[in-house]
Amino acid sequence: MRFACEPLSRRQIRDYTRHIREYLNLGSTLWFPILRFLEAMPSLIRDDEFCFECVEEDALPLGVHAQYDMDANVIQIKESVYLGASNGNGRDRMTVAHECGHVLFLRHSKLKLTRSFDNNVPTYCDPEWQAKCFAGELLIPADLVSGMSASEIASKCGVSLQAAEYQLKINSRSA
Repeated sequence: MRFACEPLSRRQIRDYTRHIREYLNLGSTLWFPILRFLEAMPSLIRDDEFCFECVEEDALPLGVHAQYDMDANVIQIKESVYLGASNGNGRDRMTVAHECGHVLFLRHSKLKLTRSFDNNVPTYCDPEWQAKCFAGELLIPADLVSGMSASEIASKCGVSLQAAEYQLKINSRSA
């Protein structure tokens, strides 16, 4: 069983992340301060009930690094992931950005989830794809990384080489 939500295209998500960066006066900044963004989210989204918490390594299921609990309106992040993000680990920074995407798209956009039993959910209606796309577009802005190599992007944007390569591939398709 999979879930579907209101459709969002990569272009819409890219425009949304560009708006976030411009609102925060980070429109020309390569290294997005994802933990500062996370910490400021309650005031940015005007929701004093939203919070995040660092949890012990065994508090989340095996293989889960962080998760957004819509009912509790909280992002839970493994301590090692939070520390990794604070130390510039690209995968951990992307994980935090991914969960922020869930908050913005699922909770605060008032999107409704519907179950799909045939697993034929279009990619652009998949909440996991939307959050992954959000993280990539927020941390690797297409307009700022044009002409850069994957290794330059990884270093200057604070992401993994794999994420940089993926965004370069996506950007070349839309060029």
